[in-house]
Amino acid sequence: MNAQEIVSCCSTAAEEFDHHEQRSDGLQVIESLCGGLKLIRDAVYARIHADVERRMGTDSMIFPLSEEKSERTAKLEIEIYQIVVAAGAAEAKGYISDGNWFRDWLTQLRLGNVDGNSRAARRISYYVAKSPSDQRLAFSNILAIALPEASRSPLILLRLVPAAVQIAVALAFGKSVDAQQWRHEQTEILPSIADCYSCHGKLMENGEQCTMCGNPLWTYEWLTNSD
Repeated sequence: MNAQEIVSCCSTAAEEFDHHEQRSDGLQVIESLCGGLKLIRDAVYARIHADVERRMGTDSMIFPLSEEKSERTAKLEIEIYQIVVAAGAAEAKGYISDGNWFRDWLTQLRLGNVDGNSRAARRISYYVAKSPSDQRLAFSNILAIALPEASRSPLILLRLVPAAVQIAVALAFGKSVDAQQWRHEQTEILPSIADCYSCHGKLMENGEQCTMCGNPLWTYEWLTNSD
């Protein structure tokens, strides 16, 4: 979509959100949430692709596919997983009145019109039928198929992703206490989060990123230096 189409889409989505949820801050929620989810999506892709190749080189056993196609496929899979996690968090915390509606709304916002028989729709249904831990395991396996080098990324990475998405949702809805709770869960997984002398592991505004450690999704060096 071009810039004008994006603005129109966001405006329509904000009106739908405000009407359904009886609120008046739909556009602010959208801007914050999309800023957070886009950053996380791009950071996950960087960790499982560019960081792996920079550190380990290219695996000669992996058949080289189109770089553009591989990126597009991997980012779509990340978006789909984020949608499911975000909707689950918003429903569980009572940020919205109807979790199914919010998931459909967020799908359209992030992916555009999705046909019910499309891969994206089937993937969402596949995740929704699973527990959060099984969703994460399934996501890991799907990423490794979409982008083989993803299997060589630090295992701790995908343990941190769900909470990163949940934090983005909490911040978008102005729930800093919930966001801090999810950050605490991340710190228990990766204690060195708090050691960054630039951000000290504090919550970043959606769309912002620490240039030192990568917070809200930490760099390869941070992920592999958790002792």
